[in-house]
Amino acid sequence: MAKLTIRDIARLSGLSKSTVSLVLNDSPKVDPETRRRVLAVMRRHNYVPSFAATALAKGNTGLIGMIVPGLTWRFMANINYGVAKVVEDTKYEIVLFTSTNERDYGGAIDRVMSSGLCAGLIVVTHDQQPLDRLVELHRGGLATVLVDTLGAVSDLPAVGADNHTGGLLAGRHLLGLGHRRIASILGPLDHPYVQERRRGLRDALNEAGVEIDPALEVDTSFQEELIRSRVRELLRLPADRRPTALFAYHDSAAFTVLDELAEAGVRVPEVMSVVGFNDIDAAAHVRPALTTVRQPFSDMGRRAADILLAALDGTEPDGASSRIVLPTELIVRDSTAPAPADL
Repeated sequence: MAKLTIRDIARLSGLSKSTVSLVLNDSPKVDPETRRRVLAVMRRHNYVPSFAATALAKGNTGLIGMIVPGLTWRFMANINYGVAKVVEDTKYEIVLFTSTNERDYGGAIDRVMSSGLCAGLIVVTHDQQPLDRLVELHRGGLATVLVDTLGAVSDLPAVGADNHTGGLLAGRHLLGLGHRRIASILGPLDHPYVQERRRGLRDALNEAGVEIDPALEVDTSFQEELIRSRVRELLRLPADRRPTALFAYHDSAAFTVLDELAEAGVRVPEVMSVVGFNDIDAAAHVRPALTTVRQPFSDMGRRAADILLAALDGTEPDGASSRIVLPTELIVRDSTAPAPADL
């Protein structure tokens, strides 16, 4: 099927070619309803404008777009720092497109498409996003790199952390302290990174010959109250099945676990050890300081920027991997200790 042109989009929209061009150039002369109408037709027909040609025509080849899941995510500052440290020494500048809905990047992608400003794009998300439109943009000439989306099924270049090894390290640490009843407080299992962290913990248990107890594997949403409820369920288990250690799928969940255990009068780490994942800045400052698995967020941003710039400048080496997996590291602090003697 031949690639659609602006003339085709104009015909399908019932508008003039010049109006469609104004939408693509994000002109303030276009009323919101007309803009929505044109973008809807573009989405329906998978229209991908030639970003390289548009940028050259407009003289805006020096902008790199970043789609990020809101600036309030605790690790976004570190990813942004890594990208900025690379980009600040080049001719490029960064423009941010934020998406407040973690599961739908459609609005941000629409803004990228309608602006025609970006020579390349870095997309930060650890969710299993529908990536078809990003793939089409990439194939249409917009260099695109994903960050923290290694589990997604796509041929897009991607940079992420080794979640499986992170779970393995957490499990081995707790097993080395004598824990055998290790619970995992998991996030939504449709997220690839959650699956990988669980697989790592399971592999550690299998290595040690410890049977996996399904009652100690609990999945949650991102909602704090559900995490608290799951912790209370674990504490209600019979004494001989109650966990002596908890592995939380990220640090924010671990903070909720610590708070709920404190409310229940369970001392950490004397009675219960807790391990998190990510090593966000606050992990070192909660009490007790959190043992956690460190993700190299700054390095992830740096490597993503390196890949994108190599693609834009035509210097990408032959055979370069499109999937970069960076190592994770266990950071031991005060929230873990040997298992209680009266197991």
